[in-house]
Amino acid sequence: MAIVAQLVRASACGAEGRRFESGLSPQLYSFMGLKFKILSFFLSIQMVSFGDSWLPKAIVVNEYIDLPYGISSKQMLDVVTSEKCDNSPVIIFAHGGSWRWGQKDYHRSIGKQLARCGILFITIDYRLFPEVTFPSFPKDVALSVKWARRNVKEFGGDPNKIFLMGHSAGAHSVSLVGLDPQYLKLMGGGLDWVKGVIPIACPFQFDPTQEFLYRNLFPSEYNEDTTMPMGIKLKGEIPPFFIMHGFFDPIIRHEIAYDFADKINNSGGDAEVKIYNSHGHASLIRRTTSWHLWPKPILNDIVSFIHSKR
Repeated sequence: MAIVAQLVRASACGAEGRRFESGLSPQLYSFMGLKFKILSFFLSIQMVSFGDSWLPKAIVVNEYIDLPYGISSKQMLDVVTSEKCDNSPVIIFAHGGSWRWGQKDYHRSIGKQLARCGILFITIDYRLFPEVTFPSFPKDVALSVKWARRNVKEFGGDPNKIFLMGHSAGAHSVSLVGLDPQYLKLMGGGLDWVKGVIPIACPFQFDPTQEFLYRNLFPSEYNEDTTMPMGIKLKGEIPPFFIMHGFFDPIIRHEIAYDFADKINNSGGDAEVKIYNSHGHASLIRRTTSWHLWPKPILNDIVSFIHSKR
């Protein structure tokens, strides 16, 4: 019955049969594989007996590609929505890539899963180095929020339920937009435009002047009060944060997630941390759409946070 429940849950959120990432032993995998074969045989008999009416109705997903939210050719976004999105929460996602690389397209696969769960998904491209330097990255995120406020209704989203989500460098940008009111003020708004922030594997604090890859991306004189989420002086009410990090992240130590959450909570804010013991830096975003027995599916954690704050 537990396996049947997992299958039904995966189908409901459109996991599309991805493999386990649970860290279980090979012997247990073999045993489970035998159980799945038996279960598949049983299900095939049931489908013959009851016909297609036994199967859950497929949720129609629609994708709208390369919509401009600014004047630059890099200021483009994709919208992923479904028939379940009706005045629904909205996620704006910013990809990682050290502010030099990356693109929005890959992450539409995440959007399909969230859209099937009734959450409209927007994945954005933004200007990268060497075309621009900091603070253009968070400014582009803020500009995409302004676009969403004006346009998501026609795709089934609620402009008053916008969440920011990003991975690595993108997580750095969405965190700044969720903490520092200057970015949304430039767009005619404020922090109340954002219902919550989901940083994944975020570099909350580092000194770019000491790292060759980032030295030219940030101002030559390091000022963490303006460039780092850990350094931002919190003013007024900020949106809640759900911080996701891999225990085996070789690039950004997972302890910094707790340090940042303490900063938020000690200032009267709301921050929750989830450390994924079987993940590193990139696998957290690669496996966002996976379903597995343990740990709890990453997708479900995101959906639960959204629904708790909407």
